[in-house]
Amino acid sequence: MIKLLIRFCLGGGRTVLQYGLCLLVVLAGVTNSADISQPYLIGRGISDITGPSYGVQMWGFGREDQLTEGLHIRQRSRAFVIVQADEPANRLVFVSADLGSIEHHITLAVIDQLELRYGNTYSINNVILSATHTHAGPGGYWHSRSNLGLEGGFYPAHFSAIVNGITTSIISAHDDLQPGAIHLGKGNLNNGGANRSVPAYMENPQIERDQHLENTPIEMTLLKFSDDSGDIGILNWHALHPTAMNYYNRLISGDHKGYASLQMEKMRGTTYSDKNDFVAAFAQADPGDVTPNTNLDNTGPGATDVETTQIMGDRQLQVALSLFENAREALSGPIETRQMYIDLSDYAVDDKFTGAGSQTTCPSAYGYSFAGGSTEDGGGHFLFEEGMTEQRMWLDVLIGWLTGAPKWTEKVKACQAPKAILFETGSGQPPLQSQIRSVTLARIGQLVILAMPTEITTMAGRRLRTAVMNELGDWAQHIAVAGYSNGYAGYVTTPEEYLLQHYEGGHTLHGRWTLPAYRQIASQLASALETDSAVTPTMAYDDWRGKSFETTLHSGAISPPPEGSHYGDPLSSNRSEYRKGETIVTEFWSSNPSASYVTGNNYMLVEIKTPTGWQIVVSDNDWDTTVRWRQKRGSFIAKLSWHTPIDVAAGEYRITHQGQDALSNVFIGISDKIQIN
Repeated sequence: MIKLLIRFCLGGGRTVLQYGLCLLVVLAGVTNSADISQPYLIGRGISDITGPSYGVQMWGFGREDQLTEGLHIRQRSRAFVIVQADEPANRLVFVSADLGSIEHHITLAVIDQLELRYGNTYSINNVILSATHTHAGPGGYWHSRSNLGLEGGFYPAHFSAIVNGITTSIISAHDDLQPGAIHLGKGNLNNGGANRSVPAYMENPQIERDQHLENTPIEMTLLKFSDDSGDIGILNWHALHPTAMNYYNRLISGDHKGYASLQMEKMRGTTYSDKNDFVAAFAQADPGDVTPNTNLDNTGPGATDVETTQIMGDRQLQVALSLFENAREALSGPIETRQMYIDLSDYAVDDKFTGAGSQTTCPSAYGYSFAGGSTEDGGGHFLFEEGMTEQRMWLDVLIGWLTGAPKWTEKVKACQAPKAILFETGSGQPPLQSQIRSVTLARIGQLVILAMPTEITTMAGRRLRTAVMNELGDWAQHIAVAGYSNGYAGYVTTPEEYLLQHYEGGHTLHGRWTLPAYRQIASQLASALETDSAVTPTMAYDDWRGKSFETTLHSGAISPPPEGSHYGDPLSSNRSEYRKGETIVTEFWSSNPSASYVTGNNYMLVEIKTPTGWQIVVSDNDWDTTVRWRQKRGSFIAKLSWHTPIDVAAGEYRITHQGQDALSNVFIGISDKIQIN
């Protein structure tokens, strides 16, 4: 009954005042009659945000030749809304999205949509959108300020699909709000990755390193959400770079975190079509120098990148399942948030945080070693390598000639020392990328969440946690760092690590004092939270929406299937019988999936024949299936693969392919009979 009343209050057609009065009446009943073991209203939601599956440069490795060719597992947005039951204005939205990054314009656009629907209920103050940082998804959703093409272009259709998908997941969570409880569990994952920048880590003081047995963050923090119907979801944070799927991969995937989410949701019966589906979010933490490729040569522990993805996903999954079963500490207490915008192009940092007197941050710049990439994760351009600190004139001339990028300036080079500058992006008018960063500190009872727009190395993360906890009272028992949140501002290394200019240092955009600056900001937010003080806004974000050079996705102006064939027609196959454990492959005449790009569609279904008709077994959302497109004389062929489990039921099967032609008409193709013995 309470849930129905809440949904009535949250429905449309009411003014903000009416909405508030209605909800307060309902919540008064909740808080007067509900058990104190349900101090929050909790809602969860999930939505498809899968990107264009063909012909779009993938995000993360920066390789022009790494273009999407198909789909392994779908990208999703997983949202939780948490409301303080006795003070409903106090609430938090946390989203974990299977994306490489959350460009801040995504955050702004999502909030705009929420404000149209809910007024001032949600804002930059209480919305955290966090990316898992998968490197196996398409890019093209950044608002570029140049035509250099370094980001792979800007596709408004892809940006809008992400915004709409994230918004849909939040709306679902909002509509799902109901009295519930949150239990916290913590545990270690001891074989969950390796430090890929040990020489830089070793530059940190010995006395500091001696305080830790590991050179990576091994802890997982998990929240279990429950209501009167039972357990409805989990949200955890663990630090591990999603680079298991390497730059040879061409299929969309959520990498190991997407795999772990998918497996746990399948275990809990998630269908991705029911509003009561269990949601399992494996969110990102501070993995700046933590690789899943434990051989430290872009391989391992699996024999292939797909095996490594599964192994590292399973390791996270097993710890999460244990924490889920044993989470006993109930969160209780207020929900509070503090958020701040900061211009890091010239931000003054006190000696308290630098240990070297007053210092300032720098206009953003990428170093040579950024182009060199992380050697342990496959490296970058052959002309560059980690540790480069000497500027080379011939490289600068070549870079300028190839990219058209402006030359670096002496002032910024001196500020960024010892970085050899590849691109200077923060000193123009306007700069080539925004210098304004968003940082949020949120409280849920005895847990605090530091949401940062950056990739944070192991020791940098430890120092940030300490800076926050030093400002808070005894009520603060736990802290989670949520990297890649509400923006993307490169890396954060310690000042000691920065001097070595490994890849992470070359990608620390605002210079040596970047970490001290963020520690100072985090301390200010924590102090405001502890003293119940407001944070006075001093600036707004320099919104670039509507100003970027826009690129359309493929127009679909391609050759149809050859004469005598139609969209969806299966190509002839030499096999119709398979044994359990074999991979079944079927091919169909298809279309360019990016030409009529939509999310939430289904390119592949596997069905078994039963006495009552055809029953779905798996789809393109399952780990054991892949869809890959290729062109043949201008026409598209879709290759659908299903690796059958060893315990699959024997019987008659068929595989269905669905797509849209150049005019957006849906077509369906059905394979010949497939027999599994």
